[in-house]
Amino acid sequence: MEPGKKHSQVHLDGPGLCPLCLERDIDGREGGAKTQLVEEMVDGVKTGKWICPDGGRSYVEQGGGGAWRAPIFPPI
Repeated sequence: MEPGKKHSQVHLDGPGLCPLCLERDIDGREGGAKTQLVEEMVDGVKTGKWICPDGGRSYVEQGGGGAWRAPIFPPI
């Protein structure tokens, strides 16, 4: 996770509260809050999608592997 971010970014279709932050708030986990979504802007243009300001890029989106893969064994 990116430094300072609480969860991976999700794109939602409308304004409201971030479901991931709200779930943490209800469960009493760290990073929970009633966070309002903001409209995403790319190069100064609104995309019509809503994102959480506390969300960040996932490990995969950051280019880091970290994903475990089973070793490939040739058939005998």
